[in-house]
Amino acid sequence: MSDTVLAPPGTRRSVTHRFLVLLGAFVALVAVTALVKAPSLSNREFNSDEAYVATQAQVLRDGGHLYHDTVDRKPPALPYLYAASFAVTGSDELLPLHVLAIVADAATALLLAIEARRRFGTTTAGVIVAALFVASVAAFAPQDALAANFETFMLPLATAAMLLGIRRRPAASGVMLALATLAKQTAAGVLLPLAWLAWRARRRRGVLSLLVAFLGVMLVTAFAFGIPEFVFWVFTGNGSYLDASRTLGYGVHEAAARTWSFVQGHLVLLLLVPFAWRSRKADTELWLWLVAAVVSVCAGLRFFGHYYLELLPPLCLLATRAITSRAVFRRPVAVVGLVALAVVPAIPFVARGYSDGTGRDVIIAEAVAAYVRKHTPADARILVWGQAPEVYWKSARRPATRFATTGFVTGSTGNRPVTSVGEVNAVPGAWGDFLDDLHAHRPALIVDMSTANQRGAASYPPSKFPRFARYLHDGTWHPVATVAGATVYASS
Repeated sequence: MSDTVLAPPGTRRSVTHRFLVLLGAFVALVAVTALVKAPSLSNREFNSDEAYVATQAQVLRDGGHLYHDTVDRKPPALPYLYAASFAVTGSDELLPLHVLAIVADAATALLLAIEARRRFGTTTAGVIVAALFVASVAAFAPQDALAANFETFMLPLATAAMLLGIRRRPAASGVMLALATLAKQTAAGVLLPLAWLAWRARRRRGVLSLLVAFLGVMLVTAFAFGIPEFVFWVFTGNGSYLDASRTLGYGVHEAAARTWSFVQGHLVLLLLVPFAWRSRKADTELWLWLVAAVVSVCAGLRFFGHYYLELLPPLCLLATRAITSRAVFRRPVAVVGLVALAVVPAIPFVARGYSDGTGRDVIIAEAVAAYVRKHTPADARILVWGQAPEVYWKSARRPATRFATTGFVTGSTGNRPVTSVGEVNAVPGAWGDFLDDLHAHRPALIVDMSTANQRGAASYPPSKFPRFARYLHDGTWHPVATVAGATVYASS
């Protein structure tokens, strides 16, 4: 006789039914998310991060190696996702990535719905949290809500890690959190609630399982890319980026401005959350998750709008707790009204996605890219002095150095004042790599964006950096054109 144990009658049908229900819910969420993020369904670049990652993806597709031929202070997941999209579609367009971003948001909403149904006991709770998340994720400026950015792809993985931790699976949650961290470093903050959950489930054994799984995936990845390079570019090389000691006042100003913008788009969510405090013992891990997200947003005092996306999953679950546990909110009319009020602030943000035109900085970069494409062969390398990765991406010309912007050597970075520019703020070792690359891969053209003041490049002209000024004025380089205010140099 066979030893096979037959499943109880109806079990297979039940599993199939659940799968179909989840699939239907996911398709519905993709459709709704696509509706609120419809402005992203184009090849338009919504922030310079997209152009930077697209440039890295082109280098990888051409046989380059991450953290050697192209670098950024970021984990590896997104450059390879972009490169895979370019390889599969045979195009360098961003539309497929924007579609994947919509799918990622829908996946996060579905995971939150699954947890809300389990935690609060009703399907209605799942619908509420999904609606809150989709509305909230759209209530950001277009450059934050519509870009195929790091946080967007990190969120479903970090949320899945939390769900596994809540279900007493510390090893699996550690693996999933490591994958989230490979999309964006700040996901590692979720170790706080996961460690608490692992301790509650299995004490020391649970915490050990979590850490071994998490560190195991990170170590395997580090080995694949080279441990020194991976550790430097993903972790230790971020010291100057996170250092806000000389720009504390500027950072506080940015915090106030960006946080106020976040409050405007998410006021209903923020007003509901305090009503969940009464159930804090049942939701300790959600509050710890929220604390970890707040720390991640504040790290480095840069406060880009898309950093605040990390707050949404715990906020939406806590807001759902408030709605489902307080009698004053449980009436159907109140529930519909609250969700509607949460949706309303997203409407003008979505409208901005249609109406916001291409900014001056991007127009300059696109004009330069068109010139470069016309005046250089397809295999040429070029150098752009400035923060304009769009030139590399749209001209399909590889950077002459491993850096897709010169911020690594000038110290110019986002959400920092011009007073922070200077060699003292360069990434350690970047100048040596920069000059070595220039001598190994002599560019066909050099574009100086400082004369166009593109993205504030006037604050870091070549003359401010003697080592590059000597290279540019060694007698072989001479200006050949001015394109949208940018000066183009060729070698004699």
